Amino acid sequence: MVIGDPAAELLALVQAPGDPAPDTATPAEQRAAALVRRRFGLALPPPFAGRPGDEPVRVAAAVDGAAIAAVKWRTFGTSYRGGVLPDAFLDRREVVPPASFWTGRAMVPPSRLHRLLVWGRPGTVFGYADLGPVHPDDREPGAADAGEVYELYVDPSAQGAGGGSRLLDAAEAWFADRGLARVELTTLATNLRAQAFYAARGWAPTGRVTHVDLGTVAFDEVRFASDGPARSDRP
Repeated sequence: MVIGDPAAELLALVQAPGDPAPDTATPAEQRAAALVRRRFGLALPPPFAGRPGDEPVRVAAAVDGAAIAAVKWRTFGTSYRGGVLPDAFLDRREVVPPASFWTGRAMVPPSRLHRLLVWGRPGTVFGYADLGPVHPDDREPGAADAGEVYELYVDPSAQGAGGGSRLLDAAEAWFADRGLARVELTTLATNLRAQAFYAARGWAPTGRVTHVDLGTVAFDEVRFASDGPARSDRP
């Protein structure tokens, strides 16, 4: 079997079953994913990574790029159905950003405040968090310098296993170590489940709502912030 682009091959295997994202793969799909892993060293996302156990949060490596892209694609198609985003948009979605973006992000962070984290042992990715400084245009008036969780996604098959809490803890610790006690993020106004998760962790809405129009889809984003240590009583 000739594999010209291992990342594209892995993503094709992930996309083939469609939505909702399956928890398991067929034996043939498992063999094909294992071949990509064996020949090229790429990390595997669900459903090829199995079920999460006591997985660590670690700094992403270049070989995690395709798996990170896969986790985001799977999460959109499963967790954002039912009114979070229009089904028509989700039916047409592509892998954005591509795996190469995440590979580059892992290899060369844009600044000392940027960090790409994954939840999963080396060779597996069940979730990730992309971190960096708050853009000047997004800074709250009068607020101190802050870090931002640009993206935090946990694969649908692994949600409820504590990965989101571990990633958020690691994000807050990363910024605190760099002198930034305040951390911000945005979430879809229609994603009530995500808002409840952040509120339970002690994050609070700032009151800022931003309208985003991508041409193919439009939505509102609400801003959350945390000004102190993460709560220790997470489930």
